[in-house]
Amino acid sequence: MAKQARALATRRAVVEAAASVFVRKGYAAASIADIAEEAGVTKGALYFHFASKELLAAAVMEVQQEANRDLQERLAGGDLAAVAVLVSMVHELGVLMRENVAVRAAMRLAVVAGESGDSTISRTYDDWTEPTTAIIREAIAQGDLRSTLDPFALARLLVASFTGIQTVSLVTSELDDLMPRLRDLWVVLLPGIVAPGREQIIPDLLQRA
Repeated sequence: MAKQARALATRRAVVEAAASVFVRKGYAAASIADIAEEAGVTKGALYFHFASKELLAAAVMEVQQEANRDLQERLAGGDLAAVAVLVSMVHELGVLMRENVAVRAAMRLAVVAGESGDSTISRTYDDWTEPTTAIIREAIAQGDLRSTLDPFALARLLVASFTGIQTVSLVTSELDDLMPRLRDLWVVLLPGIVAPGREQIIPDLLQRA
């Protein structure tokens, strides 16, 4: 049991180290030697858990996907209106980006994968588009968002907007200005998507942004 616990601890340390190196150097420039040094393990110990850099990237993506599921379940399990869940989800994902290096690395990997055509890694976009579409559809049914909206189109716009915002924020400020940028998204977007007669909910929603 002690040996197994040590092995799991080493694996977690390697994945976290890989995420840190991917963020700092980029996926292409990151080497196995860099990651092993960051984790404080030998290359042999690293290869015992991960035979390639590609498998390390997949493990980082798995951490992000688990964090995504936890976030979605936590928000869906509350009593918030769907539109409030939508705004809160973007805010909480921004917090995750700032606080969780694996989530941050996975987002960067998804951008690189999109450029290279790697559909396995870039599926992170679908992981957000599908539940976001469902939330938007529910918000329309609850009367808070315009009935003329296409839920899937708006979900794709939000996912793409978040991707662009976090990319610019990472490059220009290392995510220091991510949260204000995400709030600006809602300041611009909400007046155009909130249902007529429901404008009074906008100030409360911006409190969540």
